[in-house]
Amino acid sequence: MRKSIFCIFALALLMLVGCEEKHEPYYVLTVYGTVVDEAGEPIQGIHAYPEGGDFKGRDGYTDYLGKFGGYVHLAPRNQWTMIFEDVDGDYNGGEYERLTIDISQKVTAPIAPDEWGYSGSGYVELGTIVLKKK
Repeated sequence: MRKSIFCIFALALLMLVGCEEKHEPYYVLTVYGTVVDEAGEPIQGIHAYPEGGDFKGRDGYTDYLGKFGGYVHLAPRNQWTMIFEDVDGDYNGGEYERLTIDISQKVTAPIAPDEWGYSGSGYVELGTIVLKKK
């Protein structure tokens, strides 16, 4: 009985070790920039996030200098967009219009993901983003 259990366990372990799991490919992009109002003043509390994703390792909101940044995980596709929304109301009462920016052509140093799903990478410097009041 013990020998049978050991053989089953050993066979299962060999099957697990021998199988390489294939993942969906994705890009890890470092995205950063500054959000200001029309007068050039930094805006705190703007939610900056990629469409269909979110920042990893950071909350995705602008700080008191209007700066945002972090890593985003995105599936490979022809178009990537960033969304800037005034959603919190604590700092500026939701007074700014939502803005969507195509960042597809702004990726520098791109490395494509391979067929086994290991991530590609790149950087996106958006510079200064100007939000208009509603």
